[in-house]
Amino acid sequence: MSAVHRYDESLPDEAVGQASTLTARLDAKLAELARSGYRIQWIEASEKELVTLFAEGGDEAIVLDPDPDVDRAWYGGFEIRPSEKGLVWIYLEGEYEGLSAHIVS
Repeated sequence: MSAVHRYDESLPDEAVGQASTLTARLDAKLAELARSGYRIQWIEASEKELVTLFAEGGDEAIVLDPDPDVDRAWYGGFEIRPSEKGLVWIYLEGEYEGLSAHIVS
C-alpha cells in the first residue's frame, strides 16, 4: 500500500509565500521530511521540473554520479530520476507501510 500527499495543499499560507520557487519548495519539503525522520528513497521529476531546477539552481543543481559506471543523478544528497509524470515526486519510507510519495508543484 502506498499514499501520496500533495505538498502544495499542506503548506501554511505564509510558507507558500516564502517558497516562491520550485527549488525553495523542494528544499523546504526535503528538510521537513528529514526532520520528521522519514527515509527519502529518491526523487522523480518531469522534464519541465528538471529544467526549472537547473534554471533556478544553476549547473550544479543536479549532478551526475562521479562513478562513470553508474547512471544516476543527484539533487543534493538524494538520487533524482527523470519521470513521465508531471511535477516532482519524493518517494520515502517511514510514513506509512511501504513506500509513500509527496508531490511538490
